[in-house]
Amino acid sequence: MASQEIIVIKIGTSSITDIKSGVDYKTINLLAKAVAELKAQGHTLVIVSSGAMSLGICKLGLDHSHSGNVAYKQALTSVGQVSLMNAYDNIFKYYGYSVGQVLITHKGLDDKERNDCIKGTFENIFKLGVIPVVNANDTVTSEELAYGDNDSLSARVAVLLQAQKLIFITDAGGFYDKDPHLDSSAKLIERVTDIDDYIYSLAGESSTKVGLGGMKSKVEAARICMDDKVRLLITGKKEVSKLGNLYDSDIKIKGTWFYK
Repeated sequence: MASQEIIVIKIGTSSITDIKSGVDYKTINLLAKAVAELKAQGHTLVIVSSGAMSLGICKLGLDHSHSGNVAYKQALTSVGQVSLMNAYDNIFKYYGYSVGQVLITHKGLDDKERNDCIKGTFENIFKLGVIPVVNANDTVTSEELAYGDNDSLSARVAVLLQAQKLIFITDAGGFYDKDPHLDSSAKLIERVTDIDDYIYSLAGESSTKVGLGGMKSKVEAARICMDDKVRLLITGKKEVSKLGNLYDSDIKIKGTWFYK
């Protein structure tokens, strides 16, 4: 068995929500099952979850194309955050785990005193055997909505906790040489060892109506991780059920690994 590791799993808006029905309970259930399996192997898990603003829009019966200023989006996020955490709480309870909400700002990670406080909070959550569910604290600062759907935040959390792996669950399912949503000939790049101008040129913006982050923000997150020797995997929603077998060499998880 692999040595015990800290694993951060970031799930994107389009993977955890449905434009019409709201919460994608099936995906959260598969995620909870995989987390429970990894916990049973001795690993420490952290979830960074997007989706609150999208769920707020669904809950209030609004259209996802509806625009508004930052404060309006923050209000929608505050509504959706309730539904999001209720879903995590109810589903993880079935697998024998409690979840704890952790709201973080980038400014908090920049400040050493608050940085130490955040790290101490995580350490005590782990001692309690609780699964932390992290989100940007959108309601208190306008900067968080501009950072790219928690991509950068999850990378910084992984570095803060000295995690060994960060896993992105996305609608793209990996890093391609072309946009797979627009070009059926797009080929998956299974491993990236250096983020150069070519890699940046392949990254695009978000292709969904509900997500804020695109591949550019994920590549930037990968750069942060690679600088601190955190291995990052971009994979897809269809692979969530395999995450419990992350350390099984006989089971291949489709996606792109970023590490030197």
